[in-house]
Amino acid sequence: MRKITGYAWHTGKLQKPVRLLVVSDLHDGKYADILPLLSDIDALLLPGDLVIRYGPFYKRGIAFLREAAKTVPTFLGVGNHETRLKNFDGFVRQVEEAGARILFNTYERLGELVIGCWYRPRNYGHEDMLPAFEAEAGCRVLMSHRPEDYAPYLAGRDIDLVLSGHAHGGQVRLFNRGLFAPGQGLFPQYTKGVTGRMIISAGAGDHIPAPRINNSREILRIDLD
Repeated sequence: MRKITGYAWHTGKLQKPVRLLVVSDLHDGKYADILPLLSDIDALLLPGDLVIRYGPFYKRGIAFLREAAKTVPTFLGVGNHETRLKNFDGFVRQVEEAGARILFNTYERLGELVIGCWYRPRNYGHEDMLPAFEAEAGCRVLMSHRPEDYAPYLAGRDIDLVLSGHAHGGQVRLFNRGLFAPGQGLFPQYTKGVTGRMIISAGAGDHIPAPRINNSREILRIDLD
């Protein structure tokens, strides 16, 4: 069962409100229940881990992008599972053939929005796109898969909204706090909800059959103005 969590996010930069649907960490999961949610949004953003890298598995993920792109502009940012695919170039071709846009330390404009994806550029020999991204006029929305990257790299930057996932809500939540997250270990700080100008999704799916406790799978619906 997936929970829909709504946020109202004021930027003061938009002449007309924009509604985003954010689906992080789908991990090649089922998507039929997500399709009806596309009818009243302006863009679909996926901040990483559409795929399961073990295998790899992304047939359903590509099918979801194909269906979504028929309805709304669809942007996929990379996560750790995408970057570890053995045939990353082949995956990119399939994403583009499905009609979606894949962002990897790049950004694109959609009306008054500037939508980007930042993912540890030094690890991949990429130039850091943040200075050019910050210089763009409009409302700047950045997908950054790993929430633990926010404080050291993104918190002080001129970005209107950062969208993250990866932590799966901490998998087990006790006293409104996650138990474990990859990259953060036990009792992680960044697992779900709002931190500064970042919204963290608990994730729409899982790549291993570990139980979630007090931690529903989640889709975000964000109204920007």
